[in-house]
Amino acid sequence: MNMKNTILILIVAAVAVAAGSWFSSSQKTAQEEAVEAARAKFASVQGNILSPPRKIAVPELVKHDGTAFNGKDLQGQWSILFFGFTNCHMICPTGMSMLAQAKKLAEDQKVDFPQVYLVSVDPERDDPGTMKKFVSGFDKDFIGVTGDPESIKALSLQMSVIYMRAQPEKSDESGKSSGEKDSADNYQIDHSAAMLLINPQGSLTAFLNAPHTPERILKDIKVVSEK
Repeated sequence: MNMKNTILILIVAAVAVAAGSWFSSSQKTAQEEAVEAARAKFASVQGNILSPPRKIAVPELVKHDGTAFNGKDLQGQWSILFFGFTNCHMICPTGMSMLAQAKKLAEDQKVDFPQVYLVSVDPERDDPGTMKKFVSGFDKDFIGVTGDPESIKALSLQMSVIYMRAQPEKSDESGKSSGEKDSADNYQIDHSAAMLLINPQGSLTAFLNAPHTPERILKDIKVVSEK
């Protein structure tokens, strides 16, 4: 082999090595981009996704328009159940406001938003009329649900939702607790701030946990519904 052929072979080999290195580099970049895209799409929600989704038996309750609420209402579309009550000082107004703003974001992006139901954990005070006035103050399409206390308890247990009446102590003029209780109607209820995402088959699919923001709610809904 003469010198000329040797130099030519070395040049070809060098070009081949360089081309292989470039191809490997471009492939690695493409793979990294694919991984990043997958991570962005399937990022964990602020809460828990149930796999498989949990089937629930919905006892018959009452919507704020006086009609029956049952499992059929959760069929055919995504839904969000939020357990709360109209006399709630902070968690419920904040959560409902976040949901209303998240729905507005969805409308701006021209994407569907789940049907929102506020299920009362205080049916003794939350009759259908009271529920209607409360939920419609956030969005005309939100639906309030109330009914028999035992039926609400049965539904909440299936949803892993815990709530408990918190009777405040009455304070005297000095601001010290007198140890006496306020009137029977003056009480708050401790309850979960989680939003429960229900799939179109009526099964519990995810818990969306607080603290909530409109952007986070909408993002998490998209993540879960696209899986």
